[in-house]
Amino acid sequence: MLLRATEVARIYGDQTIFAGIHLEVGAGERLALIGENGSGKSTLLRLLAGLDAPDAGTLTRTGRVALLTQHADVEACTLLDAVTPPELREARRAFAVASGGLARADEPALHAFAEAEETYRQAGGYDFEARAAGVLSGLGLPLCPDADGGALSGGQLRRVMLARLLLAPADVYLLDEPTNHLDADGAAWLEGWIQASDAAFVLASHDRAFLDTVATRTAELQRGTLSIYPGAYTAAMTLKASLREAQTRDHAAYQRKRAALDEDQRRQASKGAVEENRRRARDNDKFLSSHKAGRAQQIFSARARAMQRQIERLDAQATARPHQDRRTVRLNLPPAPPGPAEVLTVRDLGVRRGDRPVLCGVRLGVRRGERIALTGPNGGGKSTLLGAVLGTLPCSGAVRWGPGLSVYAAGQHAEELSGLRTVADALLDANPDLTPHQLHEVAAGLELPGGPAFALADLSGGQRTRLSLARLSVTRAQVLVLDEPTNHLDLRAIEALETLLLGFPGTVLLASHDRALTGRVATRIWEVGRGEVQEV
Repeated sequence: MLLRATEVARIYGDQTIFAGIHLEVGAGERLALIGENGSGKSTLLRLLAGLDAPDAGTLTRTGRVALLTQHADVEACTLLDAVTPPELREARRAFAVASGGLARADEPALHAFAEAEETYRQAGGYDFEARAAGVLSGLGLPLCPDADGGALSGGQLRRVMLARLLLAPADVYLLDEPTNHLDADGAAWLEGWIQASDAAFVLASHDRAFLDTVATRTAELQRGTLSIYPGAYTAAMTLKASLREAQTRDHAAYQRKRAALDEDQRRQASKGAVEENRRRARDNDKFLSSHKAGRAQQIFSARARAMQRQIERLDAQATARPHQDRRTVRLNLPPAPPGPAEVLTVRDLGVRRGDRPVLCGVRLGVRRGERIALTGPNGGGKSTLLGAVLGTLPCSGAVRWGPGLSVYAAGQHAEELSGLRTVADALLDANPDLTPHQLHEVAAGLELPGGPAFALADLSGGQRTRLSLARLSVTRAQVLVLDEPTNHLDLRAIEALETLLLGFPGTVLLASHDRALTGRVATRIWEVGRGEVQEV
């Protein structure tokens, strides 16, 4: 067993992140680690990597463990240096020193050279540059090994970190959101690399298509406990749903039996509490009447106590009520007017970035009710196309929206919330017709202590997620334009977003790298790249 966690707990102050964690990872296993944002996935990965110590329990590791964190920390250097493992750097330095010592031509120098050369060879020094070029190419990074790592974007730095990890030999790879900033081609390359590797993997990810392709088991970290299911994500969640249905049935049966026992106990207790009516008995029967009444009270009281013990045994064996996951708030809102059949017409659209054309001669048409997914490589122009049709980027050609349409747009970094101060502002921006009562109803669903007046700046990550979904659920716009809406969403929130989009009666333009989302939601797919937009 390469990794074993036994009764592991992590506590910050008076908050228990998780406790009683049991986990084993064997050779060649690929374990999906899922859970809500803030549930402790990254914390658990740091414990497994040995970077932090648990507050309770024990952790054992066998072999080499490598961790990919979520935050980029690549120094400014050449791209090849940035992805070179520290062990190889040290072996290369020692090899260079030993090679220089050959000028003495004595036995110690020859011996030192032989040792350094063997270490360098075992570290993969001779073929490292070729392997690095293959990994960098697969992840969509510049092929030139002398490219300046300090000039890369945040997404490119993230991929450099992933490349550096994959090029470092390890027995267990712990990958925290490895598909972040990868386009479809990059994610597919990573899937193939993982499947071809003999190493074990623990994969914390919100990418359902990725997990379904590579995972062999699924571990869910939820409300401080870890549940492990066989199979990849979809199979695991199907099994979980079946277990949940069984739990719901068992809990309902327990409630019915508990209610019947409660009623029976009350009836027996009330019978035992009935007092004797001595005036109705004849004088010579008063003693017998008292004896019978006392005996009846004893019998009924004993029965009531026996039923109480039966109730206590039932409670001890009861199936707990399944947790209710409430991601969206449903309000009784009037339907939005359908709007015109021709939603958007684009003719000969062109966009330039400096002297470089990004889009050229684009011609598109969108009709009411269509859900169109924009796919393509990073930097291919998906966000540019959305900005052009929304009028936030200068462009040539013609962009014509249908008359009377209202459009709801959401950017990758929540730019639409800029200038809004409170939750009420954010909700009214999505639907100005919401009543004060409805604002309070949504705020209660978001679990905000300050209600609609709660400041946006004080929202937690989970509250921001629920607010984004709430805004989508209350808008009466006929068109949704969403740029990477799954950024920063956990799996449950992504599935809630998917449900919202499938139930949305209007038109959707969606730029996303989430292959599962686009595959289930889109009625049409546009591939954006090389200055063109083509339907696939």
